[in-house]
Amino acid sequence: MEVNLERSTSWQAQTDSFLGSYGVTVCGNDYTTTNVNIVRNLFAPPTSSNPSPRPVFVVINCVSNSPSHAYRELLVNEIYAGGSAQDFGPSIANWRRIIDSVQAPSPTITGTRISNGLFEFTIPGQRGRLNRVERSTNFQNWETFTDVFGTNGPVTIRQPDTAGNPNHFYRIVQP
Repeated sequence: MEVNLERSTSWQAQTDSFLGSYGVTVCGNDYTTTNVNIVRNLFAPPTSSNPSPRPVFVVINCVSNSPSHAYRELLVNEIYAGGSAQDFGPSIANWRRIIDSVQAPSPTITGTRISNGLFEFTIPGQRGRLNRVERSTNFQNWETFTDVFGTNGPVTIRQPDTAGNPNHFYRIVQP
């Protein structure tokens, strides 16, 4: 179920057509008075009996190159009528579980550089996952250099003894 919130004088027809090409049926449009499927008035003023009259729309797409979910796969598409004191705690916990089910692609090393005499590179952070950075001098024997766990942002790895160990090779493994 989708709600197109664009004015009929702007891109409403194009958006409805685009959504229709993906098999999505537009069920409401607040700007169209002739639409019999209007969901709620998005601009309804709060009253003492209904302090939050506006609907709540939750849409979460998978927009990564995840091996577990298709690119742009619709993960959550929900609408709540608004009003009253709805507890979104359980819903938020469920949405987080769904988001966390999206597996990150295999990490890669990027941004290799020498900075202030230190060899540095960047690996992607992956919430809730352990990435082990290993190094070797011969591609045969690998040792753990560091473990990186649980962030969502990129992580910079630095080798402080670059001058004394110029021939190290690095890889990332997920134990």
